[in-house]
Amino acid sequence: MTKSPNYDVFAIKYAEARRTPEECFLMPDPHEGAMEMDFFVWLIRGGGRTILVDTGFNHERAEARKRTIQRLPTEGLEVLGVKAQDVETVIVTHLHYDHAGNLDLFPEAEFIIQDEEVHFATGRYMRYKAARQAFEADDVTQLIRHNFKGRVRFVDGDDEL
Repeated sequence: MTKSPNYDVFAIKYAEARRTPEECFLMPDPHEGAMEMDFFVWLIRGGGRTILVDTGFNHERAEARKRTIQRLPTEGLEVLGVKAQDVETVIVTHLHYDHAGNLDLFPEAEFIIQDEEVHFATGRYMRYKAARQAFEADDVTQLIRHNFKGRVRFVDGDDEL
């Protein structure tokens, strides 16, 4: 039996916000008050690999959405001794603005994403505000541009990385 490498996983907080129930839920409870929300990306290191889960958002997006950014995710990586160009794999869990911004900050990375997520984010439902409110066209477009460069791997369901 081959022994699997051990991995260290780091949660990197990069921003925070105070959000109203109307910002968080389609059908908010009028009795609920504002809630605190933290934003994270995740670094996975081990077995000679450097993997980032999600890429967060930048200062411009933080200002537009009234979020308090503490540092760019790349600055959080640097605290752990990782440069953006050292990240070889980025797993994009989904294309919401707080998960899929900053893709251009990772010049050597292959981006891994679910095929159905890209289909949804580039499809017919983006014409409806309720469906697109958590997406940013520029972030989705960046992923498509990286795909044109051969840097995106699409998966369908479970996949072993």
